[in-house]
Amino acid sequence: MFHNKKLLIFDLGGVLIDLHVERSFAALLGMGVNEALLTERNCLMNSRMMQYDRGDISTAEMFGYMASQLPAAVREELGNRLDERLHEVWNMMLGEYAPYKFHRLRQLREKGYRVVMLSNTNDGHWDEIERRFEARMGEPLSNFFDALYLSYRMRLRKPEPEIFRELLAAENIDADSCLFFDDSAENCEAARSVGIEAILMERNAPWREDIMND
Repeated sequence: MFHNKKLLIFDLGGVLIDLHVERSFAALLGMGVNEALLTERNCLMNSRMMQYDRGDISTAEMFGYMASQLPAAVREELGNRLDERLHEVWNMMLGEYAPYKFHRLRQLREKGYRVVMLSNTNDGHWDEIERRFEARMGEPLSNFFDALYLSYRMRLRKPEPEIFRELLAAENIDADSCLFFDDSAENCEAARSVGIEAILMERNAPWREDIMND
């Protein structure tokens, strides 16, 4: 699988860390958010999430939008705890992870591969991801990568092909020397459109043997 590859590009949510968007949406539904905002792929909440991931809106704007969709009675009941509760709900979609995946990344780096992350994420999630990871693993998440490419910092978002072009330019590498791992078929197709070989992973699943072994 890794033959003739120099740069390995890993997605985060669904590949390295379990992702459960439905948990956050269920919690918002339980707080009284209109179901129509949450149930369709192109719903307004997903649209705002994409803007947040791209860095087009701030954390304050994202959480302000979520608060605005709650019934007034719920906002009044939560009072000063509203922002804290929304952060809790937002981070419910962040699931568990298997340490062996990160140990495998370190092993690949020791074998001479350059290993980077390319993730659609936002500063609200990223702060919590880093906090949880270091608390469990005893070292920063960044220690397992040669570079981190995060959508909200790049102002681009998968499956926009430009995010892959920017990564290639930053790494100063040819596309055919790269291998990309993601749990989205759409993201994999975007990578292939710029010449990067892509492996579609099963979301939140154990890694296949051909990834765990050279």
